[in-house]
Amino acid sequence: MKLFTYSILFLAVLVLSNSCSSKGTKVKVGFSIRGFVIERCIKERDYFTEKMTQLGGEVMIADAKENDQLQIQQSIEMLEKGVDVLVIFPVNLTTSAAIVREANKRNVKVIAYESLIQNCNLDYFVSADNEKGGVMIAQHTVKLIPQGNYILIGGDRADRNAVLIKNGQYQVLNPLIKQGSIKIIYDIYADWTAEEAYHEVKRAINLSGIFPDAILSSNDGMATGVIKALEEYGLSGKIPVTGLDGELSAFQRVAKGTQSMTVFKSFKIEAYSAAEIAFQLASGKKSDKFSKEIFNGSINVPSYLIEPILVDKNNIRQVIAGSGTFTEKEVFVNQ
Repeated sequence: MKLFTYSILFLAVLVLSNSCSSKGTKVKVGFSIRGFVIERCIKERDYFTEKMTQLGGEVMIADAKENDQLQIQQSIEMLEKGVDVLVIFPVNLTTSAAIVREANKRNVKVIAYESLIQNCNLDYFVSADNEKGGVMIAQHTVKLIPQGNYILIGGDRADRNAVLIKNGQYQVLNPLIKQGSIKIIYDIYADWTAEEAYHEVKRAINLSGIFPDAILSSNDGMATGVIKALEEYGLSGKIPVTGLDGELSAFQRVAKGTQSMTVFKSFKIEAYSAAEIAFQLASGKKSDKFSKEIFNGSINVPSYLIEPILVDKNNIRQVIAGSGTFTEKEVFVNQ
């Protein structure tokens, strides 16, 4: 009888142990997000949590509110609470290295999300192919306006993504600039904000006295400011304005005709991928997701880059149907 009882107890412990291992209940991942003031961040939080829960992991979320020092503080708090892996959507690519160094001391792996943290021993990087996104922006614009005056509004110069996007644009534009068919009348790095983009467009037009034939905005947030400036001149919808990220508001503007295109970076695929990689690393496994290594000023970081998708009026319904991110009712609101 005692032997039978001990056998039952042993099997129960074994089943419970295997259940914890297979469901990953011991895996705890921290996700520090730069700020929920950015439209996309809310969806990425939800998708990341959804996938991690499906895998059996636990998630701790921190909203850095666009404050790099707060992000460092919150991340250290998550490390102290025993996270196995830390995922950082960084506010500042340089100061975030302090988080990685602190994690290194504790043997906790760190994944940079969307933007590559610089000059540190980072474990992984998950993002979209932003240089390819820049190429798409320029190719789309050149197809619409093969000759004319262009304004380029880039993101934060300190952000490697902003540089990559603009590099991609110039890969397409440089031959046309040399031919004389395209003239860049204003080229500036802003700060990824609608306010900065608005003021830069106003400044460019007021100083030159020239209305551009096209404006290449490097993301959807800045496109909001660009379009606001054009509205004041009665030019909204008359001058092509680009974007990148694929936010809901950008899809709505593409549907309406005030924004000519956006580069859709599937938040769902990116967040799901980050969660899968985090779970694998937390489980002591090597990730099976890999695109290439990218140098961050210190080491070559294993990276996984998702493919961006160009969205304009010609394929917007098709992309909506296949993305699983937005519905036609959300995009074609009031139409």
